[in-house]
Amino acid sequence: MTARIGRSAVLARDIYAAAAFYEEVFGFRTLFEGEIEGYPLLHVGPGRLTDPGLWIQPAGGAPVGRQAGRGPALVLYLDDLAELEAVLERCARYGVERSTPMRDDDETTERYAHVSDIDGNEIVLAVLVDERTSATAGGSGSGGAPGA
Repeated sequence: MTARIGRSAVLARDIYAAAAFYEEVFGFRTLFEGEIEGYPLLHVGPGRLTDPGLWIQPAGGAPVGRQAGRGPALVLYLDDLAELEAVLERCARYGVERSTPMRDDDETTERYAHVSDIDGNEIVLAVLVDERTSATAGGSGSGGAPGA
């Protein structure tokens, strides 16, 4: 059996504002929009309808921003360090600042930072880097794991 991830759900106070955030900051697009018996369906992501993406759901009184407990709701891998910096700049335009300093994980060769979306859902932004990139980009070398 082969299973694939379809959607990960995040809660939002305003699903359309959340979709705009993911579109502007991460380049996602609306994959599907509709409703079933009055319940809104709003799926966004970087690929096609059948690729992994986010199902942005109305909070409806549920606690927003902590549905993953104390851990992050998402881990997003970016192509390179320049893209990571650009994403952090776009987050700042939304008033979203990183919640951890940029860190390097020596075991996985990732550089990462944590941010939250406009509803407080924590996101780990990670880039796989090789030693040349890490040495020239000047990471902190803290050795902590993403999500830590």
